[in-house]
Amino acid sequence: MLTTLRERTKYIMLILAIAFVGWLVFDVGMGVSGQGQYQAGQNAGKVNGEQIRYQDFLEVSRQAFEQWRQQNPGVSQSREEQIQTEDAAFEQLVQNRLLEREWLRRGIGVSDRELVSAIQNSPPPEIQNGTEFQTDGRFDIDKWRRFLASSALRPEDLQTLERRYREELPKLKLFRQVTSDVYVSDAKLWQIWRDSRDSVTARAMVLRPQDAVSDASVRITPQDLEAYHRTHQDELRVPAVAHVSFIAIPKLPERIDSVVMMARARALRDSIVRGADFAEVARRESADSGSREQGGELPTFGRGQMVPAFDRAAFSLPVGQLSEPVVTTYGAHLIKVERRTADSVHARHILIPFERTGARLDTLEERADSLDRLAAEQTTPGALDSAALRLGIGVNPAPPVRQGQPRLLGRFVVPDVSVWAFEARPGETSPVIENRGAYYVFRLDSLSAAGVPPLPQIEAVVRSAVLAQKKRAATDAIARDAERRLRSGQTLDQVAQELRLPIETIGPFTRASTVRLLGVATAAVGSAFRLRVGERSGLLQNEEGFFFLESQRLVRADSAAWQAQREEQRISVLRAARQLRIRMFVEGLRATANVQNGLAELRRQPAADSLP
Repeated sequence: MLTTLRERTKYIMLILAIAFVGWLVFDVGMGVSGQGQYQAGQNAGKVNGEQIRYQDFLEVSRQAFEQWRQQNPGVSQSREEQIQTEDAAFEQLVQNRLLEREWLRRGIGVSDRELVSAIQNSPPPEIQNGTEFQTDGRFDIDKWRRFLASSALRPEDLQTLERRYREELPKLKLFRQVTSDVYVSDAKLWQIWRDSRDSVTARAMVLRPQDAVSDASVRITPQDLEAYHRTHQDELRVPAVAHVSFIAIPKLPERIDSVVMMARARALRDSIVRGADFAEVARRESADSGSREQGGELPTFGRGQMVPAFDRAAFSLPVGQLSEPVVTTYGAHLIKVERRTADSVHARHILIPFERTGARLDTLEERADSLDRLAAEQTTPGALDSAALRLGIGVNPAPPVRQGQPRLLGRFVVPDVSVWAFEARPGETSPVIENRGAYYVFRLDSLSAAGVPPLPQIEAVVRSAVLAQKKRAATDAIARDAERRLRSGQTLDQVAQELRLPIETIGPFTRASTVRLLGVATAAVGSAFRLRVGERSGLLQNEEGFFFLESQRLVRADSAAWQAQREEQRISVLRAARQLRIRMFVEGLRATANVQNGLAELRRQPAADSLP
């Protein structure tokens, strides 16, 4: 049958050229990848002694970067994002290699009959979501099968599809083996139902160290600090830190630019009111690259998903009516609501950006060019100061930069600097780095290696930790005293009054709730459900402090409601349990593998090939 299927194909739609690795099975995640600069012909690393070829890594990285670019149209990747996505691509290769070796070890293969059945009966989600294969808004398997049997496929394109299935089907069969013994009993389903439906309301007498013991009552000696510094090395260890200075040319618009923006927004609104097509105006004028090509159409969004001014307008504007200009930090928006429910909106918008224009923009670009020429990528420490003097701007110290962690200056994240700083030498300056707020050039002043700083450098941190430690010990003594009083017969209110402790009401909450004070699925939550109404717990404690609970109200789950939905619940729980088993299985393979990641070494080498 497979031969017949091949013979009858002519061409396949473009959507099938898009990689759909993993659609049949649990999504173990590839991430996205960026635009590395590595020498071709090398290896990216090893898995259990087996080489991961650089070309394989490059191909996965290219695919991942293309995916990222489609999801972020018009946006450039920062170096931090690039490295993160490259690392994710490497991990995907490692995972694929480990899974392949595992299914080969188990003797798992795929027959032609299995392959044909999968192609005919399990098309990828891109196909199932395509309007060409739907009837009344639902996927129609018969349309897909007729397409496969028609002359609308080329043999080479079906071979591409076949290759994808041959990669995925062994993985699917492996995961079926791994999850074959997953079973959920009725008792377990009832327990899950009860955990999310039984509820408790309780009173808590709380002893928080920061409130129960004053700072002034705690004595800290030099010996205390030294002992803590000596015995908490792992907690006090810090990553490598770069100390940098920078000069910046602000690019934020001025008041006159706001006037120009509003005038342009009103002019566009007038043209639409007079009959211009909203979608055509959006394609021509909107600065939102994510929606511009769709005529300004936005994905359906819920309350609170947009910036406040946009959100308020979208949920109050009459359906079909064009808004007045709505101003946000991004600029002025013209909004037209297409559909709306109580909790969601489907709308179009046109964004007129808040930016410098005309001569003010020309002046800004000239100063940015001067910044590049005078300060960027210099090797002498004094170059930054000289450039600052000529440009009439100041040299500013930046907060310490940690490797791979984007640096925030003012309201805006500055990309790339947390990568550049650890590749540069002290005294060197960066290329011009741009964000929405300014053009920057940084100078690396010094690097602090990773490790535990000497006590004098972190004395304030150590002192704070010792203070918290001593206050908790003192609070523990107060809590033991409260426990003795309660055991002697006093009530919760009497002890709280004598020791001046607060009593708080908590709940109602379920076993699965995130509970204020108690946490999530903790022993304290379990204790609350074991109490009878009016009964009091013993002394409980967690990171927040010490407390005693007294049950006020207990509501039990409705067993009839559980019976009515039991089989639907079983399907949902089984799916989640299988996914958890697969994730644990994959993590287990990775944990026991001998993986050597060579990307750091490749990044240090001169670029001989790069991604687009």
